[in-house]
Amino acid sequence: MKRENLNVGWKFRLEGDAGSAIMSHMQTVTLPHTWNDKDGTSANYKRGVGVYTRTLTVYKCIGAAYYLEFGAAFSVAEVYVNKALAGRHEGGFSLFRVDVTKFLKSGENELEVRVDSRDREGIYPHKADFTFFGGLYRDVYLITSSETRFDLDYFGSDGVKITPVLKKNGEAEVDVTAYITNPRSDLKVDIDITFLGEVVAHASVPSESAHTVFRLEEPHLWQGKKSPLMYEARLCITDGIRKWDERRVKFGIRRAAADADGFILNGERLPLRGVALHQDSGGVGWAVDAARRKTDMQLIKELGANTLRLAHYQHGREIYDFADEEGLCVWTEIPFITGYDGGEENAALQLKELIVQNYHHPCVVCWGVGNEVSMEDGDPLPLIKKLNALAHKEDPSRFTVQACFCAEDPGSELSKATDAASFNLYFGWYTGKTEDTAVWLDEFRERFPKRAMGLSEYGCEGITGRHALFPRRGDYSLEYQAEYHEKTAEIIAARPWLWATHVWNMFDFASAARDEGGVKGMNNKGLVSYDRKVKKDPFYLYKAYWSGEPFVHIAGGERQLRAGAKGDCCVIKVYSNLPEVTLFAGKEKIESKKGRYVFAFEVPLKRAFKVTAVAGGCRAEVKVYRVKAKKDKGEEDLKYAKYPAPRADFPFKTSLGTLCPSRKGKFWCKKCCKKRKNS
Repeated sequence: MKRENLNVGWKFRLEGDAGSAIMSHMQTVTLPHTWNDKDGTSANYKRGVGVYTRTLTVYKCIGAAYYLEFGAAFSVAEVYVNKALAGRHEGGFSLFRVDVTKFLKSGENELEVRVDSRDREGIYPHKADFTFFGGLYRDVYLITSSETRFDLDYFGSDGVKITPVLKKNGEAEVDVTAYITNPRSDLKVDIDITFLGEVVAHASVPSESAHTVFRLEEPHLWQGKKSPLMYEARLCITDGIRKWDERRVKFGIRRAAADADGFILNGERLPLRGVALHQDSGGVGWAVDAARRKTDMQLIKELGANTLRLAHYQHGREIYDFADEEGLCVWTEIPFITGYDGGEENAALQLKELIVQNYHHPCVVCWGVGNEVSMEDGDPLPLIKKLNALAHKEDPSRFTVQACFCAEDPGSELSKATDAASFNLYFGWYTGKTEDTAVWLDEFRERFPKRAMGLSEYGCEGITGRHALFPRRGDYSLEYQAEYHEKTAEIIAARPWLWATHVWNMFDFASAARDEGGVKGMNNKGLVSYDRKVKKDPFYLYKAYWSGEPFVHIAGGERQLRAGAKGDCCVIKVYSNLPEVTLFAGKEKIESKKGRYVFAFEVPLKRAFKVTAVAGGCRAEVKVYRVKAKKDKGEEDLKYAKYPAPRADFPFKTSLGTLCPSRKGKFWCKKCCKKRKNS
């Protein structure tokens, strides 16, 4: 099989309703591409039909098959070859292929791909808290293969299914099935299982029934970050002389589960602690090239997380490969989001594509079938049950999960419809106090002692460059964001029975409908800025909790203001994963402190001075400036008063009752609840 990259040489124009022109002229573009790279943070970003055209020169061979492979296109794609419709795909996040063999001619061919990003009935997602970037935003390839080949027509798979099963006696069975298009009695499929380049098992089976089971007595396990070891299956269709087609598929042997006491990997407890991830990046939207994606991966690696929640859709194959190699446990899901409004066939299609295309990745430990599906009107329970059954049918080896809306009763049938559940909780941001998260979790634990429970989302906004001398909920300051995560990290650390927790979000991301904190079209809950240039303080907090790389960081930015009169003291916070930190003000040693993760020092205020933190061989420096204190501590933050809190305090209905801030974290009885939409 030959793969030719077709990213270069496309012409592009954008149409609106009934073919009306939004863009008056054709542009020359290179894939990945989105037409929303500039307006993706605008409430009126363009939703339309993007038309991509290019010529393709092919010299056809007798008996060869030709496919166009698209990494993704949002959200409905129609593929035309020489003006004939060759294929159509519905769903904006999965890989799909179109067999163009009978449409191509030898010589020059005209390709046209029409990508419709408008809301379409029956196709998910319909509404969500993120921008829908239209375009061919992943790579496109021309595949040339022989008449007899590994199947390329089954939901974007590679025509091979490998199922490793770890037995109780420590042995492993590796079931290998190859699906062959146009098999022949004179052809065999040679199968080698290799580890670190050495063949550990071999079989040769007929191409007409290409199936075998290998038994490995002492298998090397994929152990997460501790030891992410993988095998490789090498398959070849051959007549003994000629190679008709080949595949190389990496896989890992491991067993994963979640129960009331947490996550289990290969029989060992492993609390999963990490981040959720959207795929867009500043300036390019979803059209992220390899260099930018590599930067994202390096930042995740630096953070030290051991899990990723890939929200809220199937991501590109490179992120799954990265997680395999680094040992990160992945929750991956389909875009069944916010509420049910039909589209059962499409939701099932996207789930099947997600499972088939990512089946071999050992990093994937569970399949997500929905996110906050009870937020809007409609009954999502029947569809959640169907998707749960489909996931188990397609892959009995992994458990299912959903992210529940905070107001969903954990005793409801909906919240119990998957094997495990996690909740999106935002106490301390949208309502109440950060400490209320502990109240909610402990009440859940008391009420449902036998159920697996996790935190699928938690976080608060911190706008880059926004600082507050006296941080408070709703000021969008980096200081409040840091305080929020300091408290939440402590709450999580005290509850190892949480099977997985995912910070919302690793990076700031575009959300066109938002207008918060004076910043339009953005969700600023990320640990890193949208352009990846600023690592916010909570990034270093979690790095202290999760990473083994020694470091020290002074919270608050490179230039800091502190309020008070000369001689007063201010608090300097330091994050480090080292056991002792020493702080200096100028050349004066202030104090050495032993502790874990967060170190707070009182430092006498001067007009301007340099602060240095030293831990082991690591050091960090910042400049601190004294400003005059006001009688009313709120006056220094007066410029933030025009930005209201993300939600006003109100009796807030949660799954365990209604929380009222005036009652200091206590829950009201449900008789007092009043339903509030979009809360």
